[in-house]
Amino acid sequence: MPIPSLSEKDLEAYQNDLSNPEKSTEVLFITLTGLYQRFAGNEQLLASFEYTSELQSLENSYAAKKEHYNKEIAELKRQFKQLDNRIVAAEQKLRHGIPDDLMVMDKIIAEQESIVEDQEKLNNAESAIVEQVRKIDIAYGKDLQKLEQQQNNRNTPLNNKFSAFNDQIKLAEKRIRLKANAISIIVIIGIPLIVDMILISLGLPALSKNTNKLIFTHYIFLIALILIELLLAEKVKSRISYMLSISYLKDSLGTLQNLFRENKKQIAKVESEHNISISEFVK
Repeated sequence: MPIPSLSEKDLEAYQNDLSNPEKSTEVLFITLTGLYQRFAGNEQLLASFEYTSELQSLENSYAAKKEHYNKEIAELKRQFKQLDNRIVAAEQKLRHGIPDDLMVMDKIIAEQESIVEDQEKLNNAESAIVEQVRKIDIAYGKDLQKLEQQQNNRNTPLNNKFSAFNDQIKLAEKRIRLKANAISIIVIIGIPLIVDMILISLGLPALSKNTNKLIFTHYIFLIALILIELLLAEKVKSRISYMLSISYLKDSLGTLQNLFRENKKQIAKVESEHNISISEFVK
């Protein structure tokens, strides 16, 4: 099943998700990756729309030129037929021999010369049209080849582009996760340590008179550490991860929004240049 294209509503929904601190950063990164994957569909649609529109314009232009020359060829055929009729008429005048009347003979000779001259003109015109048709056929073939090459040149960078986006998101998520884990460990250990130091400074007695044993001297630290690990550790990790991730996620969303707007501009440009609507294309 094809991935649906990205829409304005998708971007707005993700914008709202970023404003919610309770949202899991893991989910936010997964959603961001999904948005870029969906936008790849928009770019592919644009590439296909550009190709199809250019192909249609090319075919229409070629068909118009062919129609023009077909009309000229039809006109030439009509003139050749008229010329054939003149040749037949001239031959009929000589069927009963050479006329004695010099004026009649001069007219026949003049007509024959005119026929030869007109025939040469028609032959030249026919050759010129054939040459023009040959040229537009060659040009059309080259244009088709160029268009196909352009389409191939679009697809390869397009795939590489979104593969790079995915790699960047994965790398950023990995770095932020490692950093968040490190800070979380410091916080989770630091809070009990501070509490322990404060209580010891206030004179809280140790569990054992043998203060050389660290576990009895710093039992408050251990109790606080266990409580934080059980009750607050996940919230601390989640909050720190959100704080570290939000800037990157917002920047990535901004980049995606700019790409989305540029995509829409390009679609509007193609629609204007080729006088075709994207809605007609996707039917």
